[in-house]
Amino acid sequence: MEKLGRCVYWVGLRQDVQEWCRTYQVCAAKKTRAPLQLYQAGAPMECMAVDIADPFPCTKRGNKYICVAMDYFSKWPEAGALPNHEAETVAEFQVTQVFTCFGVPGELHSGQGQEFERRVFRECCHFLGIHKTRTTPLHPQSDGMVERFNATLVTQLAMYCEEDQHDWDEWVPYMLMAYRAVEHEATGFTPSRLMFGREIRLPVDLTTGKLPDEGLPVPHTE
Repeated sequence: MEKLGRCVYWVGLRQDVQEWCRTYQVCAAKKTRAPLQLYQAGAPMECMAVDIADPFPCTKRGNKYICVAMDYFSKWPEAGALPNHEAETVAEFQVTQVFTCFGVPGELHSGQGQEFERRVFRECCHFLGIHKTRTTPLHPQSDGMVERFNATLVTQLAMYCEEDQHDWDEWVPYMLMAYRAVEHEATGFTPSRLMFGREIRLPVDLTTGKLPDEGLPVPHTE
């Protein structure tokens, strides 16, 4: 509703959106919830969380896992499909796809998976000056933010991939774009706004001819 309100309006918009969300069967059938935990961060890339989503059906490209990295301040997510979750593979994804784009985080928080405890991953963090932290034993809820995002991402992928689920990795970038452009319930802002100070341009903006930060035209009255 917040996204629509930036570029279009019709009488009964709120009611129509609420009804659409309430009756969309695919979405309602797959919704799951995970506990959210609060973590204080004062700026983008001050602290990131990283996690591995459990194995999926092997895609045509040979991918089985998703590595997710999420900024605690802006809630900006990055995710990449991987053929395995070995420490070398995960570290390479973090460096080449996340750190080179957004800079090195001050702190990197993870679960207790072996890929995050291997020497190569620990040395990578040490070399880059990253303070590495992890969840406490038998209490993964301490990383609730990324766990909640994983559930959201998996749910969205299940809605759009083919029936045999062998193309889910092709949809990951589109799911990320959609998530980054939606107001986050914890911050009241979109991840793109907090990460870049502006909204990202979406196809609907090209259709309406309005820039993302432009408001609706004000009616002229005599």
